[in-house]
Parts: sequence; structure tokens; C-alpha cells
Amino acid sequence: MNHIIVPVDLSSNSKDALYYAAHLAEHAGTDIMIVYTTSLLQKVVNYTAGKGDKAKDAQKWILKRIIKIKTRHPGVPVDFRIIKGDILDGLKKMIESTKADMVVMGTQGEDENPETFLGSTSGALVKTTDIPVLLVPPGFKFNGIDKVVFAAKNTSVRYIGALEPIISINQIFKPHVQLLHLGEQTDPLPEQGFSILQVINDITRYGNDNFNESIHEYLSQHHADLLCVIRRKRGLIEKLLGPSKTLASKFYTDIPVLVLIGED
Repeated sequence: MNHIIVPVDLSSNSKDALYYAAHLAEHAGTDIMIVYTTSLLQKVVNYTAGKGDKAKDAQKWILKRIIKIKTRHPGVPVDFRIIKGDILDGLKKMIESTKADMVVMGTQGEDENPETFLGSTSGALVKTTDIPVLLVPPGFKFNGIDKVVFAAKNTSVRYIGALEPIISINQIFKPHVQLLHLGEQTDPLPEQGFSILQVINDITRYGNDNFNESIHEYLSQHHADLLCVIRRKRGLIEKLLGPSKTLASKFYTDIPVLVLIGED
């Protein structure tokens, strides 16, 4: 990891994600770019709702958080951008121009339904971005990464770069990585890809390939600091992403989720 982008919407959820990213950046030796996006439509919505022009307050909000980050994590380089236009387009352009290799963001926006795990922006970014996204649930505080649950049905990826984030986390934090192997489908032959088993310490097999049920059951019985999954075409995460690009409301976890990018 070299460069982390943190989208913010001035909500407490995005503040939690930003502070999580600061801890991660300090341990990984990376820098952070905070991104706030504003649009004409959003200004109209804000004025209609009596919230005024949030873009005028964005710089003040961001600078206040940067001061805190520099105080708590003096070695972490932090910068910010306030950009105009569509949120997703703006984020994707920032990812490309800065050569970012990870996005850390809150699971929910300021005014979104708390009963769904992902809001519209985070859900859409997870579905369409080309780099890993680490999703931080509301109120979560970083307290190290000692145990990772890696949920997967297929334990191979076609290119080793897909595993780089979890390999880095493994090298930095040296967590216990538990593979939650879902379903009974036979894995592809080794020559068809790279095995995720190189980062795994133990394996728990679930014949049930229902992602929601398996994750809920396992995490209700075992502590974990991070859940890791792979986004694949027609894979577990893809099935949970509906036309609205949000995760089904029945899925929920109270720990951060790292979504790696598998093959399309």
C-alpha cells in the first residue's frame, strides 16, 4: 500500500473511516488523500433541507480532522481535495490521477438507511472500482488487526496482485487469518491461478454457500477485527449487489470489510 483515498461527506461515519485510515496509514507507511465531492444538485438539496452550503464548511471540517491526525499520527502525510461534479466520477478520477491503491470509506452516508450495510455511494464504488475498498461500519474504532476472517468460495485468483492488500496487512500486523471456505464446489487447478492459502493460518469449511448466513453464524461465535472478501463476476459479493448497487439489507457486520478485486 502506498496511497489511500478517503471519501468523506462530513458525517460521523466518514470521520470514523478517516481515523481508521489514519491508523492503517501509520502502520503501513502510506499517505492519505481526503476527498470531498460537491455538486449543484447536492447544493440544491442542502438548501432545501435547510443545511446551507456544506461545501463552505467542508474545508473547515477536513482541516480540523487533519490537525487531529497530525497530532496523533505525526508521520502520516495527509492532503485533501474538494472537487465538483458527480461523486463516483470524481472519486474514480482521483483514484486514477493519484495512483491510489486502496479506498477506505464509511459503509453509510449521512442520510442513508441504517438498516442496510452499504449506502448508495459505497455500494456503487465497491461494484465498479478497480482497486480494493475497505469499508468501516459506523462507530468502529481501530484497535489493531489481530484476527482476519477471509470468506471465499473459490480459493484462487488469476493474478497475485489481487491479494496484495491482504498480503501487506499480513506482513504489517501479523494477524491470524482464518479462511471461511464456503460451499462444496471444487477449486480450480493450481495452474489456473494463485492460491489465497499462502496467507491463511486455519480453515473452517461451511457446506452452506449462503454468504449472509455463514458470515453471521461464524462472526457471532468468533471474534474478528476484519472480514476479507473477493469481488468476482457472478461471485458472492456480486450476488449481494443488486440493481441499486447496494448490499442486501439482510447482510450486516459490525467489523470492517476489505473487498479485494478478483477477475471480471
